[in-house]
Amino acid sequence: VEESGTVLLYGHMDKQPPFTGWEEGLEPYKAVEKNGKLYGRGGADDGYSVFCAVTALRALQKQGCPHGRCVIIVEACEESGSPD
Repeated sequence: VEESGTVLLYGHMDKQPPFTGWEEGLEPYKAVEKNGKLYGRGGADDGYSVFCAVTALRALQKQGCPHGRCVIIVEACEESGSPD
């Protein structure tokens, strides 16, 4: 297989703490169906991208599919301003 370069796979694992001010009937840790849509804290967050990336790589390797070099960065403080 021809050299395909390096791919960076980034994700974070931290979450915001619960806070007040949710819309009536919505909670921070429970998905709620409203008008045919699901609402939940972190539903569009990046927190599970690391799991997805590793799972995808594992599936490629299990099927014998070649892939480029993959570098995974897991950040632990994205939600608090990334001081490190």
